[in-house]
Amino acid sequence: MRVVVNGSSSSGVPQGSVLGPLLFLLFVNDPPDWIKTNICIFADDTKIWTRIADVKDVESLQRDLDSIGCWSEKWLLRLNRYYQRNVK
Repeated sequence: MRVVVNGSSSSGVPQGSVLGPLLFLLFVNDPPDWIKTNICIFADDTKIWTRIADVKDVESLQRDLDSIGCWSEKWLLRLNRYYQRNVK
């Protein structure tokens, strides 16, 4: 779809479409197949985490971070990486 307003154009999936959300879900549905530690996906937000008790946990989490990086490169989906500290 392409929209032109006052000479400026944009393209993408129309808002409110039935097909758009389904296509998005199909697009982002496979990271759990790539990740061995904990993963939570909600809409366009994905979190990967694990409890670090020893070096094996660190290595496992790093492998998953590397895997999700490879997945994002494969599908040309840029990741927004940030650290969120849980404060109790």
